[in-house]
Amino acid sequence: MQNKLPFHFDMETADPDDSMTLAVLATHPKVHLASVSVHPGGKDQIGFVKRVLQILDREDVRVGAGAPKSSASRVSGFYRDWIGKFEESEADDTAANIMAETLHQFPDCTLLTGAALTNPHSLWETGVFFDRWFCQGGFAGDNIVPKEHRLEKFDGKLTCATFNLNGNPLAAEKLLSIPMTERRMISKNVCHAAVFTKKDAEILIPFRNENKGLKLFLKAVELKEKALHDTVAALLAIDPTKAVWAEVIPYRQRGEWGSREVKESSGHNSSLITTHIPDFKDLWMVMKP
Repeated sequence: MQNKLPFHFDMETADPDDSMTLAVLATHPKVHLASVSVHPGGKDQIGFVKRVLQILDREDVRVGAGAPKSSASRVSGFYRDWIGKFEESEADDTAANIMAETLHQFPDCTLLTGAALTNPHSLWETGVFFDRWFCQGGFAGDNIVPKEHRLEKFDGKLTCATFNLNGNPLAAEKLLSIPMTERRMISKNVCHAAVFTKKDAEILIPFRNENKGLKLFLKAVELKEKALHDTVAALLAIDPTKAVWAEVIPYRQRGEWGSREVKESSGHNSSLITTHIPDFKDLWMVMKP
C-alpha cells in the first residue's frame, strides 16, 4: 500500500460507468480502494458490487448501503451480460458507518462521488467529513469556459441541470459549502465530451492482461461504448493535472446548477471545476497499469 492513494467510492447502478469505474479503482496500481458505498443500496446492487470485487480479488473492500425505500430492481441486464450471475447480498454496514470507519483508518482518504449526495450527507450529519473530495457533477458555463473549449450543446448556457447534484440538491448545497482543503467538481460540459469508444480501447488493450480491473473494464466497453462520467472523475482524482481547472463557487438556480468565478481567494469554501481536458487519450492512459 506504500505510496497508494486511499479512496472511498460512493456509487450507483443507474448508469454502467460507475461500475466500470469501480473495476478500474479496485486494482489501479496508484489506488488503495478502501471502501465503497452504494446509493440507494438495494440487495441486488450490493450483490452485484460484491461480485465485481470478488472477481477482482478485492473481497477485503467494505461495502456500505444507503437507505433504499423499495425493493425494486436497480441492476439492469447489462450487468449480467458483463459479469454473469450474482446473488443478492446484504451490505457490511450503513454507508455513513463504512465511510466513518475508512476516515478513521485513512484520515487523508479521497472521497469520489458518482451518485446523488445522500450517502455523503449522512456522513456529514455525524460530524465528520472528508478533506479531499472529487465530485462528478456540477456545471461550468460560458462565464467559466472559454468559447473554444465549449461543447456546442452547452454554448450559451450559464446553468444546466446535472443528474447527481439534482438527486439530492439540499445535500449538494450543504456539502458544497463546507470548508475543506480540496474539493473538485467534474463539470457536465467536460463529462459529455468523454465518450470512450472501442477505438480508444485499442491503446489500453496491450496492458489488459497485466491488470484484472482494466481487463474487466475493457470487457464492458466491448458490450457498450459510452460517456464515462465517473471514470473521468476517478482518473482526475488520481492525476488532476490532466484537466484545466477554475476556482468557483457552485450555486443552484431554478433546478439548474452554475458556477460563479472567484475573483479573490475565498479560502476553503470554494471549489475547483473542470473547464476542459486538453487530451482525452492522455487521460485514458492514466488507467495503464
